[in-house]
Amino acid sequence: MLTHRFVRNRYLDAFLKLVLLSGLTHIFILLAYYAKNGDLAILNHFNILDLDLFFPGITLTSANNIFPFVILFSVYSGVFFFFTGSRGKKK
Repeated sequence: MLTHRFVRNRYLDAFLKLVLLSGLTHIFILLAYYAKNGDLAILNHFNILDLDLFFPGITLTSANNIFPFVILFSVYSGVFFFFTGSRGKKK
């Protein structure tokens, strides 16, 4: 999986892979915590990003448990359509 280089610079490539692996590990830990305790707020994307440090109370209401998933899906869709190009399509 990680034998592919993201960028040509080895140092930057290693750093990007470190960030990716750390982020994935963090998400898996949060998923395990959710599975054990059933606390959906732990998966709130705003909570994961610690935006509550800048905007206190952003993660408190139930509507704020849905809105971050909508934002996350929107960002993912934007990255998918604008930054992945047409790789894999045969012309």
